[in-house]
Formats: sequence, structure tokens, C-alpha cells
Amino acid sequence: MPAVQKGMGASGLLFVVLVVIFVMTLVFKLGPGYMGFMTVRSIMNEVAAAPEPFLGGKAAVLNAVETRMNINDVRNLDLKSFTVASAGEGTYDLGVNYEQRTHLFFNIDAVLTFHHAVVVKGR
Repeated sequence: MPAVQKGMGASGLLFVVLVVIFVMTLVFKLGPGYMGFMTVRSIMNEVAAAPEPFLGGKAAVLNAVETRMNINDVRNLDLKSFTVASAGEGTYDLGVNYEQRTHLFFNIDAVLTFHHAVVVKGR
């Protein structure tokens, strides 16, 4: 009986290692962008869940967002990415819409697009 090979050859092992390296590169390069967005989304949800209404209008809502961004050390986003629109009956629509570019390797970049909106109580 001829011997039958069992297991993976060197070329198969090399392919698996390259796939794992590629996936880990994506995780390490794109992960911080997603973690930053989760922080921004959490900040917006905190502002929307505030027990007291914001008496200063749109400026007060943006001030609350800016204060929480400073506390959470969010540096990759400025207030220009946020929109505050009157939704009627003393409420405001607070939204964020931005994209983040990340260099992956060689001449390949990734563009991450984020959007989130909440309703905030006004006066």
C-alpha cells in the first residue's frame, strides 16, 4: 500500500498564515475607527437620554455633545460633523455623518462611513 499524506503541506500552511495576517491587519487598522464611532454613538445616546431638557436650543445641544467628547477624549471628529435640526414640539434631531480614511498597505486605503441620529428633548 502506498503511503497517504495526512495534514497540510508547506504551501497550504503559508496560505493560512497569509490569510490570518491579512485579517489581523484589517482588524488593527479599521478597529480604532469603529471604536471611535461607538464612543460617538454612546455620547449622542447619553445626550438624548438626558433627564432635563436643553433650554439653550441648538447651541446647548452641541455644547453638551462637545463636553462629552472632551471627557471621552474624542479627537478625530469636530462639531462640524454634527447637525441639529428642530423637530417640532420642543425636540431636536441630532445627527452625525462623517467618513474616515485609513491607509491599509501599499497604495490601498479604506473609507469608513458612519451615520447616527437621535431625538433630543428641548424646552
